[in-house]
Amino acid sequence: MIRMPSQCCFFQIGKVFLYCLCLSGGALFAQDISQKGIPLLDNYAPSQYLNHGKVWDIASAANGVVYMAGDGGLLAFDGQDWKQFQGSEGFTRSLLVANDSLIYSGSDFDFGVWKKNELNQFNYRSLYPFREDPTEESEEFWDVFQINEGIAFISASHIYWYKNEQLTKIVAPHRFSGAFQGRDRIYLADQENSLLTFDGRSLKTVFTFPDNPPLQIAGVFERQAGLVVVTQSKGLFLFRDDQLVPMPMAVSGYLKQDQVFCATMINESYFAFGTILNGLYITDLEGNIIQHINKKKGLPNNTVLAMHFSPDGLLWLGMDYGISTIHIYAPITYFFDYMGEFGTAYAALLKDGVFYLGTNQGLYQAAWQDLNNQVVVKPFRLIPGSEGQVWSLQTIDGTLYCGHNRGLFTVRGNTFQQVNNEPGVWTILPFQKDYLLTGNYNGISIFRRAGNTFSFWKKMELILGSCNQVMIEKDNLLWVNIPKYGLIRFSLNENLSPSERMIFPSTLFKGNAFYLKKEDNGIHLYTSTNHYRFLPEKKQFGEEESKLPPITVTGILEGIYKPTPIDGEYQFYSVYNGFALESISAAQRGLPVKSKLIVSKIEAFNNQESQLMPNRFSTAYMLNNLRFHFVIPHQKQALYQYQLEGFSEQWSAWSTSTSLEFTSLKEGDYVLRLRATVQGQATPITEVFFSIMPPWYRTKWAYAGYLALVVLFFYLNRQWHQVRLRKQRVMLLEQEKRALQQQAEAFEQEAWHRTQQQLEKEKKALQQQVKQKSIELTKKAKENEDKNRLLYLLKEKMDQVQGEPKVNKARWAEMQRMLESYLESNDKVFEIQIDELHQEFFNALREQFPDLSVYDMRLCAYLKMGLNSKEIADMLQVLPSSINVSRSRLRKKLNLQPDEDLHRFLNGIV
Repeated sequence: MIRMPSQCCFFQIGKVFLYCLCLSGGALFAQDISQKGIPLLDNYAPSQYLNHGKVWDIASAANGVVYMAGDGGLLAFDGQDWKQFQGSEGFTRSLLVANDSLIYSGSDFDFGVWKKNELNQFNYRSLYPFREDPTEESEEFWDVFQINEGIAFISASHIYWYKNEQLTKIVAPHRFSGAFQGRDRIYLADQENSLLTFDGRSLKTVFTFPDNPPLQIAGVFERQAGLVVVTQSKGLFLFRDDQLVPMPMAVSGYLKQDQVFCATMINESYFAFGTILNGLYITDLEGNIIQHINKKKGLPNNTVLAMHFSPDGLLWLGMDYGISTIHIYAPITYFFDYMGEFGTAYAALLKDGVFYLGTNQGLYQAAWQDLNNQVVVKPFRLIPGSEGQVWSLQTIDGTLYCGHNRGLFTVRGNTFQQVNNEPGVWTILPFQKDYLLTGNYNGISIFRRAGNTFSFWKKMELILGSCNQVMIEKDNLLWVNIPKYGLIRFSLNENLSPSERMIFPSTLFKGNAFYLKKEDNGIHLYTSTNHYRFLPEKKQFGEEESKLPPITVTGILEGIYKPTPIDGEYQFYSVYNGFALESISAAQRGLPVKSKLIVSKIEAFNNQESQLMPNRFSTAYMLNNLRFHFVIPHQKQALYQYQLEGFSEQWSAWSTSTSLEFTSLKEGDYVLRLRATVQGQATPITEVFFSIMPPWYRTKWAYAGYLALVVLFFYLNRQWHQVRLRKQRVMLLEQEKRALQQQAEAFEQEAWHRTQQQLEKEKKALQQQVKQKSIELTKKAKENEDKNRLLYLLKEKMDQVQGEPKVNKARWAEMQRMLESYLESNDKVFEIQIDELHQEFFNALREQFPDLSVYDMRLCAYLKMGLNSKEIADMLQVLPSSINVSRSRLRKKLNLQPDEDLHRFLNGIV
């Protein structure tokens, strides 16, 4: 339990707290947020941001793009285009932007991570382990924070700690009613009794709540003085030295009444509180209200659900209806008449601490201090009798003069006194010392000094029309601007009558809304489109290249309504339905441009289709029309310039357009360079590399094919000519051939006859030789046969002698061996002789019929040579009947049928 201090020490603690807060304010930008007027508001209705529903959380990336968690999922806005991405099925409640391409989000029944692909589209991946099998309790993840390189997804009942791809579940002591980011920890409000911290490892108690009812915490801020605790309905508290004490701040009473829903800090120098009942409060560190903005002052709704301060100086509000952006550091602030209190202002003047405002409804006054945008809603009071159109205000010799549609008036306090009733005083100009000139609806009126005031003297001759500007060039040389007519330059003589008039009709100039301005180098004329300077030596206007610097004021009136200095710090602008003030010092200081130029979308398209492209790509020739979308997020006054290398080396003129379109680009490699300037600050060049592929008929392969076709054409052409030449040569050769053939046929015929005759002679000679050889062989065979018969007879005799025992058996056996050897050798001699003539025949015969004897093969050779049985019998010296028997046996061995011819069969064996 914390110690509650006594009331007597509250004041001292508050003084210490305020002193420490001031010391810890960092850069101390307290004067940077103007207290007068309302910063520019950009309001977006749900129909403008894709009917996304309520926005519950807002964050921004380093490149300036703002992301929002809402009913419709993830919403992205770069100041130009809204993009919506669908992730989980429930409402998206919270988000954490880790970098330009990585976002964590929490939603109903789910949490996960978004990753940007190469087409600048986000893809969602759930990390919630119970997405498919939800727990009994419906978890809604209202907060996502990053500390100590881990991500905490927080619901009312659990913390899911995600680190190193691991998920740890931590149970709440009771129920979490809020979670707030610290430097290295997360603060969690327990619904029952305490404020806790979580450092990635465990929950620890910071303090327990005082007696019931428990505090409903809407914000926690770590300051050097201690821990600032923002509650929904009990104001602000400081926790220090184990004591929780109320903070004595001027804003506390309003916060208790209006119910704080969310809170944030701005540059460590301001507090911002979003309430349920009365919009937004911005205070300094001491709790003094710097800005109070609600529905009466321009917000679309009084309930602020989410807040985010982006580094580019914008405060984003997610409202119960709509989204608002507040340019809190802009040097220009606005006073819009939402309640019909004063109308559209045309003139303003600050005198003796009183701010006078001339409008279409009359002349108003307010204390200069009351223009601070605190809780006071109606600072202006109408001066009685001033009802009508006030065109100009001028202080002369301490007297305030008012140019009115009813004439010229003086203003003293609440007294509005008429000087002259000449209608429609546009402008008031002191001339020399004793005169006053006024430009009226019709001409110029001259007033002459009468004591401490001026009285009407006369109308100026020769000057007619509505003179909304009267300007002194030098001495008695003047200019007058008459809308729709032109300019007149003239001199005034002693009687203040115009002379030496030079008339410049409006038709000489381009544009409209003429505005004369005297500068160091002479008289200048600015129109809506051009800039001119008067050349005295030529007595004419010359066109200048430069134009009047653009005025970044929303709703400014055109023409003569240029900035009017109020004092050394502010100048006044006329705007529709109100007016604006610009802090001169803030405008000179400018705002740093922290966002960079980004290419948000690239499209390649034709008449039939469109495709998204990454920042480095190649596209087919059929998609050679390209559209680029780019922007410096949330910089409305940025000017852009581009150069397309591969198309032109020149940079384009500066333009406010945030898209480019190139059509019918030729094939090749390109580099698109983009740069921008904001408030005179140039951004680095952003490059996009891309290639247009050639059509198929202009590819390398196509050119190779064309070359091959050319080569083939020449080759075929050459072959065709060669074929023609060959045909011609063939025709000539055929003719020669036919001529020679006719000659050769005769010679061939004769030679053929001679050859035939010669061949016949040679055939007969060869046949005779073969027959002679056959006869010789037959004779040799007969001789061998005779020898063999003799030897067989001797062998028979010896067989007989061997049967007698008286003969020496050994000798007779020897003789028998010799005779047998002789017989075998003679058989082989015959076989060799036959082989010399019929070698191939015998080999084939043995291969087919291995059982044939030598006698059988000899008989086959005789039969093959064409010898008959008688001739064979004579050669073998046997009876013809023996040969016939041998032939019959031979037919059986040769497996011949009775009707098969033996001679033909033997001649068929090769």
